Amino acid sequence: MYIKHRQSDEYILAKVNLGTFEKFKTLANQINWQPVYSDAYILKNGEYQRYRLNIWQFFVLFFFSYKFQVKMQNNMVWYPFATKKGYLSFSYRSDNGFNQAMRRKQRLAMITASITNLIQPFNRPQLAFEKLSERAQESGFAYFKYVQAHYPKERLYFIIKRDSPDYSKLKTMQHVVIHGSFQHFYLLHRASLFVSSETPGHAYFWRENMGVTANVVRTKPYAFLQHGVLGFKKLDNIFYGDRLTAPSLLITSSLFEQNIVTSQLDYDAKRAPITGLARWDMIDLAQERLNKRDKILVFYTWRPWLDDISDEVFRASQYFQHIKATLTILSDYDDKQVILMMHPKLHATLDQSLLSKVKLWTDNDGPMNELLSSVATVITDYSSISWEAYYREIPVVFDMFDQTRYTDEVGSYIDLDELPFGVKVTQDRDLQVALSEIAERHYQLTSQELADKTKYFAFQDQGASERIHHQIQSLDLSAIKRTKRRALLSAFDRMLHG
Repeated sequence: MYIKHRQSDEYILAKVNLGTFEKFKTLANQINWQPVYSDAYILKNGEYQRYRLNIWQFFVLFFFSYKFQVKMQNNMVWYPFATKKGYLSFSYRSDNGFNQAMRRKQRLAMITASITNLIQPFNRPQLAFEKLSERAQESGFAYFKYVQAHYPKERLYFIIKRDSPDYSKLKTMQHVVIHGSFQHFYLLHRASLFVSSETPGHAYFWRENMGVTANVVRTKPYAFLQHGVLGFKKLDNIFYGDRLTAPSLLITSSLFEQNIVTSQLDYDAKRAPITGLARWDMIDLAQERLNKRDKILVFYTWRPWLDDISDEVFRASQYFQHIKATLTILSDYDDKQVILMMHPKLHATLDQSLLSKVKLWTDNDGPMNELLSSVATVITDYSSISWEAYYREIPVVFDMFDQTRYTDEVGSYIDLDELPFGVKVTQDRDLQVALSEIAERHYQLTSQELADKTKYFAFQDQGASERIHHQIQSLDLSAIKRTKRRALLSAFDRMLHG
């Protein structure tokens, strides 16, 4: 067998007897694994071909891949799994906290929920959540609050980890579910619909992709509330309208955004309703314009090619070095307080002497929604936080230092050389010049940016959750389930006969 990492062209020979699963774990220590995914190949007639599992192997890895997990010395987790096409692949990722005690709860909850679904197939609950089930700050929480306030008899539940900084917001609310509890696993199977600004995997355990529950979660009907307006970052192919994993509703904010979804993601307009984002209901624009704005927020979006790499490799990356240089420039900025909001890996690797000159913002400091109320300028790259700033009438500086690689590996729906708003850092306009331009206009949007707002935000009221609720209530969940069931059977048939 040969192992090939998905971001590499190298095939590495490995010696393992796949007919004996008991010896399978020995493969974990034969290879210098790299995050996150690698695939198995065989050499046949001088060509490398993907290793296809037989039915028995597929069954074992689909249902019991966790039994072959190996906890590595560096706190990473390795395990083999079966792809949806029946090939053998491997995951090498950080520990997501899913332990054996939780697996026992999950098995019992799955059986209980399956029986309940047969006895009581109707009037099933819905489930809301946010990033990694750790937050209550964005559209999922805003929509949950709206339903609790206006439709308290509706069975909408919210998942949160007990050790989350946001848990205190939910302690006195009804229908709050602790992540990892029996009720959590029960509702994953029992719920008729997920409602979130994240993909369904965030309701479960990060990158836990095998087993019955994982596949129920992956294919559950869901309303995708979105982080921000689509534009600078392409969605993963799981969002394509014809995929089994695609949302039943994909919320949009304007005709501009709806056109992206219908023309490039293959949705009809009914599945991409224009409602605005639920979290904007928490923003009073009239009050925002009166707020004291004394901060500069620095936020560079994470790069997928940096997932789970070592600290040493991360420090050598262009991403790290550029952000370090940016903070060095801003550390002497006297006009405004500089706030850094970043991926935890950056927190752990930046020099403390540099961090001492800026304010490092974490979840413990409060939600981004509250922070932006006092921000005068946002410095970012491709993040949807730029749309949030534009909605709040905060000027944006775009620093797209790795635009060529980002375009190749992630992609954008709009021309990154012709941005709809903001000031872009270029060879002729460095960061300091860009900030000076914004300071000269007293940290206000240009008249053209203000005039264009209605093009990108159809609604600037506080009624998004109400409009979203109407769209969710209009869903024909029975028809959606039938369609997904047919797609599942078709996929299984292709696997058997492929």
